[in-house]
This record gives sequence, structure tokens and C-alpha cells, in this order.
Amino acid sequence: MYRPPLRGHPALADKKVLLIDRCQATREARAAVLRNRGVEVHEAEDLSTARFLWQPNVYDLVMLDVRRYSPAEALEFYEQIRGADPRQQFAFLMGSPRYLSRTWPREVASDDTSRGQWGETAKRFLAAA
Repeated sequence: MYRPPLRGHPALADKKVLLIDRCQATREARAAVLRNRGVEVHEAEDLSTARFLWQPNVYDLVMLDVRRYSPAEALEFYEQIRGADPRQQFAFLMGSPRYLSRTWPREVASDDTSRGQWGETAKRFLAAA
């Protein structure tokens, strides 16, 4: 079904995203916001399902809530996917679903990750991306 781009969100329209989040509530909130902006969202509640759904050259972006996995699990998944398709874009979600960039996919943004327990982990994910 064709959806015209929403005003102020042309970069989001007609994109396809694989959203991975173990928490149903945050996954559904993120998916609803993205769908509202014309994004086709495929949801996975775990990395096994995500591996099954993912195929090269299908998704414009893979969004992974890394808070739900150990850093080793998340980075292993990232490296497997990037090994199969080095051009695959990733977004590592490290906070509540109150944010979604209006400039994606043209720009990547990150908050100050130097504070809190996720500081070092966030730096590792930013370096991988």
C-alpha cells in the first residue's frame, strides 16, 4: 500500500526497518511511531527471530534495543549481519522509546554517553557503528 510522505518526515517514508526488542511494550511503541511516519516495520522479540527475518538488501535499518542483551550477544549479532552485508545500517537503542530522529537516515546522532552504567557499553556500540 502506498503512503505519501508525511510533512516534515520525507526521509522516513517508504523505508523498511527490522526492530528487535524483547519488551513488547517498548517494541510496540517504537513500531507505532515508525509506522505512523510511513515506515514498514518488521518486529522481532529476540535475536533468533531477527536472524530468521533478516536478509541482505531488504532492510534500510536494523534497530536493536541493546539494553535487553549482553554487550557480547548484541555485538555478535551485529558482526554476523555486517559480515553478511557490510552496508547494512544499524541503530543501537539504549534508552526509552521517547526519541526517533527526524533526520534519519541522513544523520546519526547520539546523546552524551559518558555517564551512567551504559557509558562504556555505549562507546563500544558507537565505535562498531
